[in-house]
Amino acid sequence: MRPSNHLPGVSLRPFPYPFRAALAICSDIDCCDRATFIKVHRQLNDPERGLGLPVGDSFFPLGREPGQLSLFLPDGRTPSPDADLILAALRTGLIDSLHSWGDFNGCPPNPPKLRALAESCTDLLLAEGLRVIVWINHGDPLNRQNLPARLQPDYSGDNPASPYYTADLVRRLGVKFAWCSELLPWPLSPRRPQPAKLWARMAVTIGKNLAKLFLGQWRQRRAIASITRLCQLAPLADGSSLLAFSRFNHHPEGLWGRPSRHTLRYALHPQILQDLLHQEGFLVVYSHLGLPRDGEEELFPDPDRQALLNLARHYQGGRIWVAPTSQVLTFWLLQQFLSWQAAWEEERLIIELKALDDPVTGPRQPQPLELFGLCFYSPRPEATSLRLEGRNLPVQIYPADHTGQVSVGLPPAPPPRLDLPEEP
Repeated sequence: MRPSNHLPGVSLRPFPYPFRAALAICSDIDCCDRATFIKVHRQLNDPERGLGLPVGDSFFPLGREPGQLSLFLPDGRTPSPDADLILAALRTGLIDSLHSWGDFNGCPPNPPKLRALAESCTDLLLAEGLRVIVWINHGDPLNRQNLPARLQPDYSGDNPASPYYTADLVRRLGVKFAWCSELLPWPLSPRRPQPAKLWARMAVTIGKNLAKLFLGQWRQRRAIASITRLCQLAPLADGSSLLAFSRFNHHPEGLWGRPSRHTLRYALHPQILQDLLHQEGFLVVYSHLGLPRDGEEELFPDPDRQALLNLARHYQGGRIWVAPTSQVLTFWLLQQFLSWQAAWEEERLIIELKALDDPVTGPRQPQPLELFGLCFYSPRPEATSLRLEGRNLPVQIYPADHTGQVSVGLPPAPPPRLDLPEEP
């Protein structure tokens, strides 16, 4: 986090007002059909007939399972009957993540067809004026199109020497953040970490890294910072880089148990949410909201619905900020790398937003859409202005929060909309 010039009482608020922690449910689209997608998000997102939780989702350009929601037919060029839904959901923010280029479990992609598929997807989305800033690795080791993962040496989507190289198209599509298959069982980027647990985790990580050194598996080592920070700069083999984020999983079968909407009772357990609040951290929850298929079992069994209701109470009570993955990651970037300066100009306190010291692009001006949720504590909010490139931003004044401090800033981004097409 970048400091100001230390004017008394002026500091960056760590989350959008009035929240004290952040959570995203980050869903892989595996095995999800159109009907299940619509029903799940009506129950999760609808503020009147559902829970009113701002939850986003992902999409496959190419699926494999019967009925799989995907952008293209098996030829990888012809838009599928679900393309209208996916494009509409991208426009409304209900989809904000690309779940790799497709499902290649059990059989690696054909390189020329993979390239053509990635080009078709990129061209279609850009022609529609759409960008996707979140990439999510998919599936087993045969999904060679994935971006590099610490424990999967065959993933080579970033290597220009590989026939599976498509990272140039990933960048062209606008991807900024990537889930490179890392899972952790605790909150990240905490403002108030529990020291004993933190030192224990660091000691275990160092021990595992030493063991990998002796076993000749040094490439599989885990950086110490990756167990505490939500995102890490990830250099790619083609010389570019992305911000790699970690996801959270809490599952009865262990860290790598496959989560679904029927295991939310574990990932959103009341104690986990309390720990998140206590540590004032970020949690990106790993899930498959399309599993199991609608009709096979109840959409949300009571234990999972109760866990979601508890999360909704935290959200509506102003404690845990719930938002799509792209919004949570963008806010984290802003919090960590915004450079600003505060100064009095006669009777007004001016907070100048100087630059976003983006580790991927280098220093640049923050974009207006990246500033949603930005708030500053101020001793005189009624006389405070936020200024970007010489222009005052339209800010709101917020009353005292749990710290007793008042703040001024911008509201969070609006939640995803549900105005989607029905069955084709």
